[in-house]
Amino acid sequence: MLEIVDSHFHIWDLDVLHLPWLNSCKGVIKRSFSMDDLVKEYAKVGVDFKGGIYVEVDCDNAIKEDEYIFNLNSPYILAKTMRVRNLSGHVRLPSGIVGVREPLHIDTSPRGRCLERSFIEGLEVLAEKGLIFESCNRVEELLDIYQAAAEVPSLKLVVNHCGNVSELTPAYKEAMTKLASLPNVYCKVSGFATEDKVFVKELLDFISGTFDHGKLLYASNYPVVELYSSFEDHLNTVREYFGDDPDIFSKNTKKLYKLNTPQVFASVIKLRPEKAEYYKELHANPFSSVNKMIRECGITKYQIFNRDDLLFSIMVYEGDDFAYDMAKMANDPETQRWWRETDPCQTRIEGAYKDEWWASMDLVYDLNKK
Repeated sequence: MLEIVDSHFHIWDLDVLHLPWLNSCKGVIKRSFSMDDLVKEYAKVGVDFKGGIYVEVDCDNAIKEDEYIFNLNSPYILAKTMRVRNLSGHVRLPSGIVGVREPLHIDTSPRGRCLERSFIEGLEVLAEKGLIFESCNRVEELLDIYQAAAEVPSLKLVVNHCGNVSELTPAYKEAMTKLASLPNVYCKVSGFATEDKVFVKELLDFISGTFDHGKLLYASNYPVVELYSSFEDHLNTVREYFGDDPDIFSKNTKKLYKLNTPQVFASVIKLRPEKAEYYKELHANPFSSVNKMIRECGITKYQIFNRDDLLFSIMVYEGDDFAYDMAKMANDPETQRWWRETDPCQTRIEGAYKDEWWASMDLVYDLNKK
């Protein structure tokens, strides 16, 4: 059964929250939507819905929205992205969130807002705190958010709804190609009408061919999806195109939003003296494709230390399936090419098990646990 972690959904209670933008919407979403409603939608299509990322709903009172969502305590709300009115270097941020969104596609957001100095300073604050910026843009301002993301390379930025595209223009393709070239930018596969099958195929071909596989996230955009498609049609369209790919539907989202418990691995191997200098040269300028694959496989920290003929490594893994990710890495042609260069520089330590290359080590002391 397909496991789904939804990277983008909304819920609201109109007895508690006031959403002025609903006045301009069709009647289909001008009502309250609960977490139970979303769970039932996923149950109808027969998938294993684990939960997802709540994304702010542009309430006229952000504090009230914060209180409403945090008081729900739903096990299906795995993480929260909340609203900020004016992102800046002195922005107030709720605790317990994974990111924020200042909608850039609404009428009250002036053209060029994301290029203002105060906005860039706000992105820098988010980067320092390890928080994500959810970027919901007008199509004609995608190049602006590219420039902003490029100025803060340590920030993780997620382009919502494929950039709110309705037509695959050269300008759109240029902007999204530039965004995809940045290592810190991700894209949510959502926001498109599903009726025009030709357009959908061209869009998904473009998005999947432009963004790295590990940077694409399934998102329902529930219940706003009902304005341009239906929950079920959209999900089925993405499933058909990506073939129930576990990375797209759950694993990439878990890694980006740090939903998994980090695991630390330490290991040791011997360095062949006659290959020592070559080994160090390789690692001074590693293949960029190898570093990209390491990150895509959920490894957020990997360091190798050397003393005489010994190499010691420490690795932090934040994925949810170590065997799955290591198999993906082992099947990557560029990683295989890298290993053909590095493996001859190494030899197993005495006492390593038959199936070990790098020999694993046991933790005997942790300062933070004493």
